[in-house]
Amino acid sequence: MTKKVKAKKNNKQAVQSKKKIRTAKSAIKKGLVTVYLSLGSNVGDREEYIEQANFLLEKNPRIQVVKHSSNIETEAEGGANQPPFINSAVMIKTSLPPHQLLDVCQEIETTLGRERELEWGPRTIDIDILLYGDEIVSDEKLQIPHPLLHERMFVLRPLREIAPNALHPIMEKTIEALYEERKTEAGEKYDDELPGFKEIKGGGYDDYEKW
Repeated sequence: MTKKVKAKKNNKQAVQSKKKIRTAKSAIKKGLVTVYLSLGSNVGDREEYIEQANFLLEKNPRIQVVKHSSNIETEAEGGANQPPFINSAVMIKTSLPPHQLLDVCQEIETTLGRERELEWGPRTIDIDILLYGDEIVSDEKLQIPHPLLHERMFVLRPLREIAPNALHPIMEKTIEALYEERKTEAGEKYDDELPGFKEIKGGGYDDYEKW
């Protein structure tokens, strides 16, 4: 085989290989769903746990972390005498079906030391699926949209930061609208211009520390 023929063959193989890669990427991209997750931690180095959760999500080959909110600190709800939580919201794109994504989230929780001995108890990391595209899932293991999404300011606040126009598929309202409704119901405690949340940026409190 001459050098020219060999080179031509190699080039043809390279082009075919590139086409296959582009086709594969295109196929994966078409199968991606936009999903919103809530992250929370109130044990140990809370910000580090949030960061590690993001890192482990990104490491999964079928998950792409697109955007994450600022971290906010809020008082614990549902359990007595607990440290305050740091909460954030994450936008991902994934090809994982809802239940497989739940399994991945729970595996990350276990990896980061999550214990489930006490319901509503302290936790190193809590990862909840808030919205999975416009899908509605309801079974014993998983409910999407998250059934308490519209009631929790510590979820709505960071989610509103990254996805104000995301639509709740059951209530047919945007996250912005749900946030404003809940803020009105809660009264002045959650007024943007009055004490409400501690917002945390870059590992330290912002200049206008609130609460």
